[in-house]
Amino acid sequence: MAKRNRSRALSAILSLLRDLEDLVDSERWNLDAGALAAWQEEPWGGADVVIRSNASGNLTDGDTLVVTPFSGELSWLFEYLSQICGGILDFRNKYDFYGRLADAANKYHATREASVLHPKDLCFAVLREATRMVDEERRGGFVTRNTVTLRGVTVLLYPGAAHGGSGLAVYSHSVDAPVDLAGVPFIHQGQRFRMRHVIQRVGGEASVTCLADYVSADGTQ
Repeated sequence: MAKRNRSRALSAILSLLRDLEDLVDSERWNLDAGALAAWQEEPWGGADVVIRSNASGNLTDGDTLVVTPFSGELSWLFEYLSQICGGILDFRNKYDFYGRLADAANKYHATREASVLHPKDLCFAVLREATRMVDEERRGGFVTRNTVTLRGVTVLLYPGAAHGGSGLAVYSHSVDAPVDLAGVPFIHQGQRFRMRHVIQRVGGEASVTCLADYVSADGTQ
């Protein structure tokens, strides 16, 4: 019964997220000028995520900073999502949840020119990540924040774990369908990286697990 109730709760959350998409699509932010100004004055923060309109100010170690000209709209969205999804969040998964929302916002900014940035597009990018996580929860739980998908392969990242790079990456592929990720660029937590060659392979009958390192895209460590 508990499993059935949770499934119903997750379905209800997905329905609310679709309603929220409609709000964003029509740019009906539920924000008057005063509320928007208040969020811009004091943007959303929590679960090691900090939203700001500029990069000034102190941060705590481990915080993920999102700098955006749309701090008001993004703060409104984070607060809305905290109300919609709060029932499935706890001390174990909230950091992945809000961290991945922040990563989605940072990726949006990192992959677009400043001249084409738009609050609706930013919010859609974050909403898609929220919906993706609710779907993951239906299948058993959120995927860790330190995960990226490259060429259809899920890659688990271990930042800072490599001596000669920014971190280590672990991924698997079918024996019959090998995947070469060397040189593939990606964005993680707002920063650009690229994969390097495989350091070690451990083979099985059906799949191969690969260990590789990755470096920052500009060549720094």
